Amino acid sequence: MLTHEHGVAGIDPHKNTATIAVLDHRGGVVDNKSFSITKGGIDELLTFLLGVELTIDRIGIEGSGFLGQPLVLALAAAGYDVREVQANRTAERRKRRRRAKTDAEDAEAIAREALSDPELPPAGKHTAPSPTWQTLTVIRDWRESLVLQRVRLLTESEAVLVTLPVAIRATLPSTSRVLPQLQSLVDGVANPDLLSPAERLKLDRLAASLNDIITLTARIKELDRQIPALLSDLGCTLTEVRGVGVVTAMDLLVEIGDPCRFTTEAQFARWCGIAPVALSSGEGHGPARRHRLDLGGNRAVNSILHIVHVTQVRCHPPAKEYMAKRVTDNKTKREARRSHKRQLANIIIRHMWTDARRSTATTPTSSAAAA
Repeated sequence: MLTHEHGVAGIDPHKNTATIAVLDHRGGVVDNKSFSITKGGIDELLTFLLGVELTIDRIGIEGSGFLGQPLVLALAAAGYDVREVQANRTAERRKRRRRAKTDAEDAEAIAREALSDPELPPAGKHTAPSPTWQTLTVIRDWRESLVLQRVRLLTESEAVLVTLPVAIRATLPSTSRVLPQLQSLVDGVANPDLLSPAERLKLDRLAASLNDIITLTARIKELDRQIPALLSDLGCTLTEVRGVGVVTAMDLLVEIGDPCRFTTEAQFARWCGIAPVALSSGEGHGPARRHRLDLGGNRAVNSILHIVHVTQVRCHPPAKEYMAKRVTDNKTKREARRSHKRQLANIIIRHMWTDARRSTATTPTSSAAAA
């Protein structure tokens, strides 16, 4: 009697094309093919998967929130279990085995990660993103770009300030901050005729940089004023957590997406790299005695949780008590910090689950009232 075999697939997406590799449950390559990322190309991909004589258990995809987003939406709508495979995992596999780098090799490496790890996190951020969430995503991306431009201008201005003549630098405010020093140059410099052409040009550059910084700051503040209304429309209550402001809540919502794609707190903690990795030996069947930081996961969310941890430890009594208790239990400060970040991850995802359930419960009521 013939049994229907199972397998997995891996997809390596790019801007215009995507390559898929299919493996059977033993790890043998069944087939691979490339498609264009267009409506016709995605339809061809789905037809290709239907033609494979395997039951596809999982499909791993790299960059599911960026280049692979249209593929994730189409595959999820078709009923496939799509998982996110981080780029560093395939890079390690390729380096370890000294493999070449081609789209076909990358797709095969992604498929092998999907085969070897059934606990990979779900791909994508939303199966059906709401217009409000999409608007928040655009604001967040634009704001990040403006902040980076502002930081770059301040950094470059500092490098120019230290090359000004000593007589001019002596008149500047005695502070390490760049902006007050730039603003003090607006009043003018004594005896500008005594400056060389190069020095006058430096002052012109600093004045132009100051104008650009003021413009960027105004744009950032204008975007910040739009965030609270969007958070309210999404039913977000993350700002109730100590150390989470409106910008931090926006970052969490955009990075995490639909919280219901995580079924357990442990799955979310592993996805964002908060769950510690065992690093122990000689314990036999007992629990691991030592752990280390998980270098995988979503580093953006990991960084946000670290900032919230630092804020709470500085000014939130329950966090101070928790850290003190962990140190009393013979934990190092690093281990105590890791435990507190894990606790924060639980709090964040519980808040988001509650918000999602409340939003789902109120949406039908609102629709019926509108009708």
